[in-house]
Amino acid sequence: MQFLQKSTVALLLAGVALMSTGVAMAEEPWHEGNAWRYEQHPWHPEQHPYYMHAMTDLRLARDLLARPDLPRVVQDEHHAVEEINQALHIMQDAAIDDGKNPFVRMPPDADSHGEDRFHHSLRLLDKARQDASQREDDPYLRDLQQRIILHIGEAEHAVQAAISEALR
Repeated sequence: MQFLQKSTVALLLAGVALMSTGVAMAEEPWHEGNAWRYEQHPWHPEQHPYYMHAMTDLRLARDLLARPDLPRVVQDEHHAVEEINQALHIMQDAAIDDGKNPFVRMPPDADSHGEDRFHHSLRLLDKARQDASQREDDPYLRDLQQRIILHIGEAEHAVQAAISEALR
């Protein structure tokens, strides 16, 4: 029993020492190679609405592609929708890490000029890629950003394949 009390006291003292170092660390700026702490955020996530715009564009593109009507393009549409879903999943994680609500719908910022759904979705995907490619200040999210851009690119290729297949 006495061993347990000594262990508890030692843990409490270690916790207090760790917390006091954490407060001192929070005042120092973050540098590459240092342990990351949320209190050391040198960026302001609320100033970067790009992921939220990109998510809206991706959702609209997914809605346009999720209703196949030509049997010969179904596989390409499904592949594009799958890639969009993967990009959206990563973006939701990134938005949550930034303290944003990933389910907020913003107005789409890509225009549609009476285009068919394939070309409209390509325009939305292009705009989403541009938004997702904005400068990322958070070192953790840079890897996620590259994965998001990769999935959007794969979705664009699938839509282009569907367009060429539909034109045959």
